[in-house]
Amino acid sequence: MTAASDSPYQYLVSLDQKCRSNASGLPVVEESRDEWVGVQFVLNGNELLASMDEISEIVSLPPVTRIPGVKPWVVGMANMRGMLLPVIDLERFMYGSSSGVVDGNRRLLVIRQGEVFAGLMIEQIIGMRHYWADEKAAELPGWIDAPLAPLVEVAFQRAGHSVPVFSMKSLIGSEAFMDVAQL
Repeated sequence: MTAASDSPYQYLVSLDQKCRSNASGLPVVEESRDEWVGVQFVLNGNELLASMDEISEIVSLPPVTRIPGVKPWVVGMANMRGMLLPVIDLERFMYGSSSGVVDGNRRLLVIRQGEVFAGLMIEQIIGMRHYWADEKAAELPGWIDAPLAPLVEVAFQRAGHSVPVFSMKSLIGSEAFMDVAQL
């Protein structure tokens, strides 16, 4: 307190005024941009993206038990924390064949949408990618082939490199994907 006549309340009021006059302003958001996050992976030698919203997790290939009477692209079933996980060779499903090499680079993109729970075996994970919504490409890359075309609706482009987004929802909605029984 500065003088004998100042009350503790007046002292606190003057201290509050000094603090407010010397305080810096709150941070201001200059611009808000929508961000898209996905996983970049390799399928049939091509780089693709999958939205993180459509992927439950990414795991190394667990031990798989073969199932008789299923199509060749169904690798088998794996035990994943007490749940049976169907393992699908995505390249073989899409293109009819795959390298068949099961090495340390092979990973499973685990998808869980509605009643569908499956692990999609892919060639290689490149990593997580972040794109701004305004980095959507005006058109899809020209190399997209017939098996891939129905499963790609958009691509992202940065520094002249365009990467298409593989739709897991479209894959699951495909009748061919759900028909695993060998005739």
